[in-house]
Amino acid sequence: MKNVIVIMADSWQFNYLGCYGNDWIKTPTIDQFARDSILFENAYAEGSPTVPTRKALFTGRYTLPVCGWAPLQNSDVVLADILWRESIRSALISDTGVMHAPGYGYERGFDFNQILRGQQWDPFYRNLPFELELEKYHKPVWDPKSKRRKRETQFSLFTRREILDYLPFRQTWKGEQDQMVVRVTTAAIDYLENKYNKNNPLFLWIDSFDPHEPWDPPSVWDPEMDYLYDPGYDGLEVINPVATYVDGYLTEEEAHHVRMLYAEKITMVDRWLGKILEKLKELELYDESLIIFLSDHGEPLGNGEHGHGIIRKCRPWPYEELSHIPLIIHHPDGLKGKISAFIETVDVAPTILDFFDIKMQRNQMQGKSLLPLMKGEVEKIKDFAISGYFNFSWSIIQEDFSYIHWLDQKEIAEYEVSSIYGWSELKEDTSVWTCTPGSVPETPKTDELYDRQKDQFQLNNLIDQFPDVAKELHQRLRDFLLQLRA
Repeated sequence: MKNVIVIMADSWQFNYLGCYGNDWIKTPTIDQFARDSILFENAYAEGSPTVPTRKALFTGRYTLPVCGWAPLQNSDVVLADILWRESIRSALISDTGVMHAPGYGYERGFDFNQILRGQQWDPFYRNLPFELELEKYHKPVWDPKSKRRKRETQFSLFTRREILDYLPFRQTWKGEQDQMVVRVTTAAIDYLENKYNKNNPLFLWIDSFDPHEPWDPPSVWDPEMDYLYDPGYDGLEVINPVATYVDGYLTEEEAHHVRMLYAEKITMVDRWLGKILEKLKELELYDESLIIFLSDHGEPLGNGEHGHGIIRKCRPWPYEELSHIPLIIHHPDGLKGKISAFIETVDVAPTILDFFDIKMQRNQMQGKSLLPLMKGEVEKIKDFAISGYFNFSWSIIQEDFSYIHWLDQKEIAEYEVSSIYGWSELKEDTSVWTCTPGSVPETPKTDELYDRQKDQFQLNNLIDQFPDVAKELHQRLRDFLLQLRA
């Protein structure tokens, strides 16, 4: 019996995993899973952030040239719909808000749908009385224009609202067993034990919002616990920072602590996702299932390689710390190893259909199955990967160079980009391009070129030294996006 289990962990920066080269973080579960599976070294989210990525994953079609943060359309053909017609049972278990947000439709087609409320800005528990002191967990950004008395900026107030929505629910937790990833894991195990019909093939999508912010592992709340990666810290607990530039907001000590809380939450998520893998083995499903572990995108976490100066996804910047994602696939045939070929999120859905021996209709999906790569039948399925934010930034990643093109907002508003790039539907409400309060559609003025072999985290812009390379990559990117639109 063929089964597919997808384990999605939101906002997991690829280099916060031991199997991707991090030598200090503790992720033993995913590291062991990687040793038993195929690890893709160059997997990219073609369109960011959360919603465009899931649309690409569910439809196998590129979002970057056509849409940003948007609901599924009636015309979108999604995985669960296709599998429903093939008598394959499907289930979605998730605590990710956009998976059940009104009007978004990402739960469409699943036979079983369990949503766990309470993550981040979910207003479900807003009216519960609570006694936690907000000032212990919120560092405001003060408006420099307020002269007579201190006043928070609008974006800082948005973040305050996020925490006020979260704390009433958070104070009811008794320990780690109440963490959201634990609830998701418990629900997934309950489904496998009690609701799954073993006489039918299964498509199970487990969508954990953790390790997304707020970054509050048990050590934040338990006075008897020291921090796993930042022992002895006694400063402010900035569990949900204002999305902004780090300089002038967080001290070096606070920025480091935020990263260590993020890492500690990752270690906790790793431990609990491991219980799902253990249950699959116990139920004898592990060795007959295609098991996919991935994230939708990474997370900017400070200066330099950590996040190019920002905290949280508050600028439409497709640098490595955001666009490069972990992707590991276990195949029932015991395929193992590492693959350096370029992969994009649009390739996941075709891979799942290929595994189930379901043929795609012509032009139904734009991604390509990864199975020929995994079986060693081909060395690559594409020459490059793309990433970016619709209406803001486009990036092309090749073996030697990566190039980022910043779209001019004035051009977009005046439809000049539409004529330059050959389409007339580029207009979208740019005020809603991400759910992160404090986000500003601000982009650099100069395009960027980076040497991928010497500068993995894109810190040294070489566009002035190699203008011909940048011009060539710009043309290649333009041609590819035109092809997608056609």
